[in-house]
Amino acid sequence: FTNPVWTVLFDYEASCKDELTLRKGDLVEVLSQDSEISGDEGWWAGKVNNKVGIFPSNYGSFKPSGYAKLPAEEVDFRELSLEEVIGVGGFGKVYRGTWRGELVAVKAARQDPDEDISVTAQNVKQEAHLFAMLTHQNIIALKGVCLQEPNLCLIMEYASGGPLSRALAGRRIPPHVLVNWAVQIARGMVYLHNEAIVPVIHRDLKSNNSK
Repeated sequence: FTNPVWTVLFDYEASCKDELTLRKGDLVEVLSQDSEISGDEGWWAGKVNNKVGIFPSNYGSFKPSGYAKLPAEEVDFRELSLEEVIGVGGFGKVYRGTWRGELVAVKAARQDPDEDISVTAQNVKQEAHLFAMLTHQNIIALKGVCLQEPNLCLIMEYASGGPLSRALAGRRIPPHVLVNWAVQIARGMVYLHNEAIVPVIHRDLKSNNSK
């Protein structure tokens, strides 16, 4: 990108053909901030996915252009080897697996029977896009995404130590170790809430999903 790049903070549905439809996490190349070009104060001209149009400026946040392209690698499902289920969450089941010789966690998306699978695929793609923008030593990293229906899944870094709840169960942990773990979790939360390209509110912090 040669123009400033802004990150979309909220979804926005275009109400006419001149407007851009925005999705949280999208990257908008800002072509003009001149209201004489956009036609109204608070509206800018921009480009998303090769479509040019106008959009409300308060739906975006400026980020350095070095963050502009952070695509998630698309993975062929045949490259994945799934083993046992190691967790279940709101997204779906999590499997221990192998990808290109590396141990990974594979989050398989749950398919709602009342929802078209293309909608689920779009949600998985959006989730992958957001994960791809997160880079922090205390946040599990995204390795790739599989969008081959019906095998929609995220390929994540594998936390070999397991969940914090298991480490705490039936053991006496020295206080200094507990403080160290707490600080690591807090640093991860500060990054998500305040420092990530698109701020993320976790809302489900607990010992069985802290690694």
